[in-house]
Amino acid sequence: MKKLMFVGVFALGFSSLFAQTLSLEKEEIQFGNIKLNTDVTSKIKVTNTGDKPLILKSVVGSCGCTVPEYPTTPIAPGSSANITVKYSSGSVAGDFNKSVTITSNDPASSRKIFRIKGKAE
Repeated sequence: MKKLMFVGVFALGFSSLFAQTLSLEKEEIQFGNIKLNTDVTSKIKVTNTGDKPLILKSVVGSCGCTVPEYPTTPIAPGSSANITVKYSSGSVAGDFNKSVTITSNDPASSRKIFRIKGKAE
């Protein structure tokens, strides 16, 4: 039984060496100071550093003011794609700190979160 468990753990560890891996260019987007009732847009680069196709299953903003657009086709090993994030400041002044959650087929980390920050004036 111990040998079987060891072989199973080894196989899982070995298989994760040959998988798709999501890497983000940066962990946050800084919009800085923006005017009230305006929209700002930025892109973040996603790279597949693994050796199998990476599929972004969903990319979701933490609220309706944060709207991401992402590629729906697989990202080939070694290739990159952009996620575009549009933020609408609305009519409330002050600092903002929103999150965007990426869900993918990366076996080691199927969910990654990056932040968008700034100040609406």
